[in-house]
Amino acid sequence: MDPTFRHWWRLIDDLPGKLSRVEVWQDGPPPPLTGDGHLHATPTSVVCLEGVVRIVSPGRTMDLQPGQGLLIGPGIWHRHEGLRRGSVWFGQGFLPTCSDVLIGDQDREWRGRLPSQPSRRLMEAALAAADDAGRRSGFVELVRQVLGESVDDLPFANPALQRMIARLWSNLHRGVAVEDLVRASGLSRAQAYRIFAEGYGVPPKGAIATARLWLAEGLLKNGLSVATVAERCGFPSADTFARAWKRAHGAPPSKARTSPGE
Repeated sequence: MDPTFRHWWRLIDDLPGKLSRVEVWQDGPPPPLTGDGHLHATPTSVVCLEGVVRIVSPGRTMDLQPGQGLLIGPGIWHRHEGLRRGSVWFGQGFLPTCSDVLIGDQDREWRGRLPSQPSRRLMEAALAAADDAGRRSGFVELVRQVLGESVDDLPFANPALQRMIARLWSNLHRGVAVEDLVRASGLSRAQAYRIFAEGYGVPPKGAIATARLWLAEGLLKNGLSVATVAERCGFPSADTFARAWKRAHGAPPSKARTSPGE
């Protein structure tokens, strides 16, 4: 194994015993229509393994120290500042077909994939914990789960794929369309579709539809109105959102927070 990768994984192996603090960004203002940044449709995590890792969201900045983590709720607009030399970070999120993990420093990064469950369930439980002790306990369980999985390479290195994913995550609330992703790729429609489906796991249209509904689920759990959720997820109207939600779930979106198992 590459010495750098070996060092990174050793830091993650040590994380359960060194995790000292887990912050949560669960609520925030609507995504800005200008400026850099992005949001995710599902919870994501960021951990500092060495050095300092800075995450910025409108009105707040978090400088994570080694052993400190941040759980970011669905729909929270944020950006990752460039890493300082000597800093290493670890993050985890979710795609339609898998959970993705990222480890990196100021010079390079590596992405891997593992099954979405039980990681997503564990992350959502940690995000919903009532206090820091509960968040840390839940986060430790999540990290141990990742360490116990077989993690494969995730083919995100293609620059055209990275541009399409960046456009998706930074424009979901603006009503991003398949044509926007194709334009961002700089490729023909057929080439863009093939590269996106191979790397992201589903075609562009399916990725957008899934991301909007996942984001809507998270925002409804936070108590936002159907009209507000529709706007923040890029639907042209509340009625359009309601129809899409009912097709996927069989019930109106107003019932999302009282559905079985929640």
